[in-house]
Amino acid sequence: MDWHEHVPARVGFWALLVLGLFAWAPALYPGYWQGTEGFAPVFQAVMPSAIATMATAPDLWRGAGSAAYLIAQPLLLMGAEPVLAVRISFIVCFLLGGSAVYVWLADRLGDRSAALAGLVYLLLPVFLATVYVRGSVSDALVLALLPLALAGLASYSDRRSIVGAAVAALSILWLWRIQAGLALFATALLLLYTLFVERQRLTVLIVVAAGAAGLASLIPLWSVSSPPPVTFTEHFVHFFQLFGTGWATAPSSAGWQDRYPFQLGYAVIVFGPLTLWGLWFGRSADISPLVRRLVNFSFAGAAAIAALSLTISAPLWVASQADRLLTWPWQILLVAAPLLAVLAGALPVTLPDLESPVYWVVLVTITLVAGSATLAPAYTQVQPPLRPIALFGDNHFVILSAQISEEQSPQRATLEITWQALHPMAFDHNVFFQALTGNGENATVVAQIDVQPLGGRRPATSWQPGEILHDTYSLDLSQAPTGEKLTYYFGYYDWRDGTRLPVDGGRDDKLVLHGE
Repeated sequence: MDWHEHVPARVGFWALLVLGLFAWAPALYPGYWQGTEGFAPVFQAVMPSAIATMATAPDLWRGAGSAAYLIAQPLLLMGAEPVLAVRISFIVCFLLGGSAVYVWLADRLGDRSAALAGLVYLLLPVFLATVYVRGSVSDALVLALLPLALAGLASYSDRRSIVGAAVAALSILWLWRIQAGLALFATALLLLYTLFVERQRLTVLIVVAAGAAGLASLIPLWSVSSPPPVTFTEHFVHFFQLFGTGWATAPSSAGWQDRYPFQLGYAVIVFGPLTLWGLWFGRSADISPLVRRLVNFSFAGAAAIAALSLTISAPLWVASQADRLLTWPWQILLVAAPLLAVLAGALPVTLPDLESPVYWVVLVTITLVAGSATLAPAYTQVQPPLRPIALFGDNHFVILSAQISEEQSPQRATLEITWQALHPMAFDHNVFFQALTGNGENATVVAQIDVQPLGGRRPATSWQPGEILHDTYSLDLSQAPTGEKLTYYFGYYDWRDGTRLPVDGGRDDKLVLHGE
């Protein structure tokens, strides 16, 4: 009797649900991880807008649309804390993405291969880093919806399922309202997939119609644009980084925010070539033409997309002005993620000997062990306010708390301030902290200090994205008038010419605080 008859038909699916816990469980740990986007997703979830404006510059193509925070909204309405709502949004992205990969591939590769692909997908460095290194809700949701659209298209292609068509169309529309730049590349991938793999006119029509509708929905926001937060051409990936281990770091010219695992993942690097070997040179004559097209398309598509993230493609991005669509060129790797999962997951299909339970368990174990290497988020117990106290510079850093305390003996004022870096600082600004009497033009400075932040130990150019910093500043108030209520100014300035960093987009040049 064949061993298939002894193994439950959906053992792979249940294994995926259980083992997927390794990917999303860290999102339940106490506190919140210090991703490069910091608490910006929390602020944006609390105060959503058509294009995110809180702690970020609004931009139609690069920015996050309001649909990125739809999952968090019902949770917030039920009284959930904003941090919890955002964390649950990430968990839903993991569950949705892994399950969608399984549904997409189950009828083509079988239960166990589809489950292996789903697990590889959840533990891809690019997926884990999107959540735990960047903390990007919008990009994580793209990783959830892209395989969902593929699953819907496959369902419609196989069974003419109206539900599948609706799922695909809604997923594509949702993508466009999350991040238009990535949605454009995702729609192009889906279109090529329907042309070369499914080869059915109606699936092509679904993608074209949904993509056109998504693009049309952005017409009212067409004029929303902002300068790029980084220089696009300085952030390409180098070839060796795709096959490295740990937290790959680009050369210094690429900037410190690129401490990010660009590698394709151990499972993909090992399983992928074996899958192709079995497909091209193996004896598996019973592999269907559809599966052959799927694996070949996944290899060609993943290779082409990976090439677009490399330095050699810079002239193409600039000449086509496609650099207007993304913040970093390596974001394009997100679109390749489902294809990489196919390459790894199809191994038991192209090499049937590996389909036995023992070998399949070994493949799953390797995937889990390899994926754990990139599960190292840094947590903080700092609770953010519902909205930033202040934003300094061009969204360079956000003030999370600022508390003034006054003492009578000795007479002094102490400011305790906590902030979070969001973007790199180009210069080591000094801090000014002043106490004033009077109001407006009649205000008089009665005490002040001008120092380097953090005692000069950590100049501003060393602050890393997402890092939370705390400092204390004290003023001697012995010369201040007795009994008068004081106002305090806090800010940053260029000590070379006295120019102050703007606050809240230029509405002020200092943070104004009041004594007790």
